[in-house]
Amino acid sequence: MKRNILITMPSLHSGGAEKSLISLLTALPKDMFDIDLMVVNKGGLFYNMVPDGINVIEAPRSFRIALGRLYEMKSIDWGLKCISNVLLRLSRLSNLKTLQFTWMMWHKIIPDLHKSYDVAVSFMDSMTNYYVIEKVNAKRKYLWVHNDYKKLNAYAPFDAKFFSKADNVVTISNLCVQSLKETFPDLKDKFIAIENISSKKLIDKMADEFYPEEYKGIEYKTIILSIGRLVEQKGFDLAVKAAKNLKEKGVHFKWFIIGVGGLKENLKAYILQNNLQNYFELLGERPNPYPYIKYCNLFLQTSRFEGKSIVVDEAKILNKPIISTNYPTVKDNIQDGQSGIICEISPEAIANAIIALNQDESKQRHIISHLKKYCNGNEDEVEKYIKLFCRTHNQKVLSI
Repeated sequence: MKRNILITMPSLHSGGAEKSLISLLTALPKDMFDIDLMVVNKGGLFYNMVPDGINVIEAPRSFRIALGRLYEMKSIDWGLKCISNVLLRLSRLSNLKTLQFTWMMWHKIIPDLHKSYDVAVSFMDSMTNYYVIEKVNAKRKYLWVHNDYKKLNAYAPFDAKFFSKADNVVTISNLCVQSLKETFPDLKDKFIAIENISSKKLIDKMADEFYPEEYKGIEYKTIILSIGRLVEQKGFDLAVKAAKNLKEKGVHFKWFIIGVGGLKENLKAYILQNNLQNYFELLGERPNPYPYIKYCNLFLQTSRFEGKSIVVDEAKILNKPIISTNYPTVKDNIQDGQSGIICEISPEAIANAIIALNQDESKQRHIISHLKKYCNGNEDEVEKYIKLFCRTHNQKVLSI
């Protein structure tokens, strides 16, 4: 008999968790599960990639407004939102994170979901975690945390109330599990790791679809690529400063960034102020980033923190020499000197690592050889998701 599953997600805009969810929905066997997908804010890069057979359901209007869909508001909603915003400013005197405080303000207005499920999943560390616990009737409930929890600056006692009511809190690497256990020692048995799915067969196929127009005519330069949201976490402010350093040292390169986000205008201003237009380019979103990865010379990960980076795993599958900053969970992705190079989190260290690896063809060949041998995707990880979703009510997971 099929299991009825609800999966909730704030949006399907560009991002690793969003991409991972599409891969999971594609991989889950349709003869085992009937899946309802609630995307609170519809649209985005991956929204049209939801596979056939998945039933996309509407989120309650009040939930959509709470997560930012202001144009749906009516006059009474505007009044509530104004009061909420005033109190939100006052909340900054407290320890609550914005999403936590917003849920506290709106949760009584957001209605329960009337349908019952065997399994309810919140696939993102967002208000959907709170929604699944408080508003959904399901036999089992699983919450996801896609980052190093300690770096999220959330108010842990608030989240503890929700984590304690979940059957498990799933994160994406062993180091991320450790971060959760250290933050919530009383809940340590709740936390498990299941990796995001990266399909080598699909990535290789998509990587062969075209040669990037932006790369044509600059093959004599070192083509550097980074992918991620234009937010402080991803460290592209460090990247653009490293580009300035490289330019001043006479390095011939072009650095491309795929992604969108709130720091776009700041980055564009720095590029113009430092005459980096021929060295550093913001490409925006790309539905298929894999040809950009396949045909670049170096892949750069400049993050300040991550969970377990999906895009780094994808660059490994495409056998690209990788340089990554030394964020706390980087060793879940990179074995320094083998599958890539790890450098300190500063513009100078990033620039020096680029120069050193770009000049060391022997090291590049060694990394590429290692990746070809050991990095071939993890499609079998879907079995862990199936095992989790098929647990009986009294069955306790000791390991996944």
